[in-house]
Amino acid sequence: MLTPEKLTSSATIEILEQRLDKYHIMSSKPLSSILFFIMFAVTLLFVLQTSAFAGLSKLEQLRVGDQPNKTRIVFDFNDVPDYTIQTLSSPNRLIIDFDKTQNGLSFRQKFIKDPRLFSIDVKNTAHQTRIVLALHKSLDYNQFILGKNKRGHERLVVDLSEMEPLKKTLPSAKKIAQSSKKSVTKKAKEINQKEAVKSVTASQKVNTRSKTIEVTELIKQAVPSQHKIVVAIDAGHGGKDPGAIGNNGLYEKDATLQVAKRLKALIEKSPNMRAVMIRDRDIFVPLKERVRIAKQHRADIFLSIHADAFRDSRVKGGTVYVLSQRGASSAMAQLIAQRENRSLQAVDLSGFENDVAYALSDMSREANVRVSRKLAKNVLRSMNGSVEMHKETVQSANFAVLKTLDMPALLIETAFLSNPEEERKLKDPRFQQKVAKAIVGGLNEFVVAYSDQPRWGEKLYVRYRVQSGDTLSEIAEAHNVSVAELKKINGIRNANQLYKGKVMKIPVSERRLAQLS
Repeated sequence: MLTPEKLTSSATIEILEQRLDKYHIMSSKPLSSILFFIMFAVTLLFVLQTSAFAGLSKLEQLRVGDQPNKTRIVFDFNDVPDYTIQTLSSPNRLIIDFDKTQNGLSFRQKFIKDPRLFSIDVKNTAHQTRIVLALHKSLDYNQFILGKNKRGHERLVVDLSEMEPLKKTLPSAKKIAQSSKKSVTKKAKEINQKEAVKSVTASQKVNTRSKTIEVTELIKQAVPSQHKIVVAIDAGHGGKDPGAIGNNGLYEKDATLQVAKRLKALIEKSPNMRAVMIRDRDIFVPLKERVRIAKQHRADIFLSIHADAFRDSRVKGGTVYVLSQRGASSAMAQLIAQRENRSLQAVDLSGFENDVAYALSDMSREANVRVSRKLAKNVLRSMNGSVEMHKETVQSANFAVLKTLDMPALLIETAFLSNPEEERKLKDPRFQQKVAKAIVGGLNEFVVAYSDQPRWGEKLYVRYRVQSGDTLSEIAEAHNVSVAELKKINGIRNANQLYKGKVMKIPVSERRLAQLS
């Protein structure tokens, strides 16, 4: 049989001429033209078949894991596509539609031995893959995206779990619920779990039998048990401050706003996070106002989005920064921090020193930097699997916008506007989406790992200078810690190592923290 490759040889052309003479096949055009047309048609057919899959995500693998309290389904993609999830009853199903997705799974239907999941059906259309999860009963679900792993796969994770029944309210609370059910439900949506807990505590101190407790108890039950992490997204520059300007006229303020908006949309899809924008349009927001907006919304995490510029136009790639306690990690980091700080109208930090919250922030800054590094490593790892990075380690510099925050905070330089190729990328919605997805992938991994731990698993410390006559037991008792813990943290083996003027690191207990607050 003649293949397209064999059609190129002169020997094959002679064979075809002999066969055409034999069967008296006549043509008004030379045989070479006919063969050229055949080769062109074969090539075109191959290109069309290949291009049909261009720009499509590919579902590479599907994994199911059964745990005591949930069933986890993990979808592996080269890039997670846009998708929608819907639930149906009679029978109970969870349907996931992946847009512009090529199906790489080897099965159309698979039955699962699982207490929650009965079977998985895969249905394909021209540019969509539909996954139908048949359930044994009505279930709750959570979904989130993880950044690329070592195999280069982004992952969509769907957790199926039992629906939690509402706890029974007190008899007096039931009466209130019946008389003002609508107002209580509305109020429950307006406050978060932390506010509910604080309200209960405050009410108990005033009058443990008051109706305030009953209403607040009802609100507490209506609020989901898992507090949603609030992520403040700060699109760098804006308004009169354009930031860096590319050779082709792209303003940093415009590029950062587009990435920030895509970031917000992706975060809002996560069941355990919600996003607030520091600016959602082209306006200038001074540093102090950016901090105020984040605190007003009780933000748990702060992400500042920027685009780099450097005198060498060949430099390219993204960078993830945290606040530095000892100076910049490189000369470039220092230059970038100086440029960003000038544009923000950075205020003199002495204005914050008399503020109790800031004093507490100053005490916890080391812990915040440690937590920020945890977050930065997750985001960097996720970005490194999707977009080109300038630095493959977390960088640090004295950014004013990070210095005034009492929460995990990152400054992310998405690319170099001074590089013509990356300026073109920053204009491209596909690149903007890719960067946003990579950031959210790392963010999700961090939140899943640490959000259930107080202060993200980090302790707060104060420094104490030993006075004349101090003993370890007295210092430990004064700060509500054990002598053993004090020794371990400070590397003290015996009492002789304690002397006047020695600076000790002391963990802050929850009781002491409450007193300071």
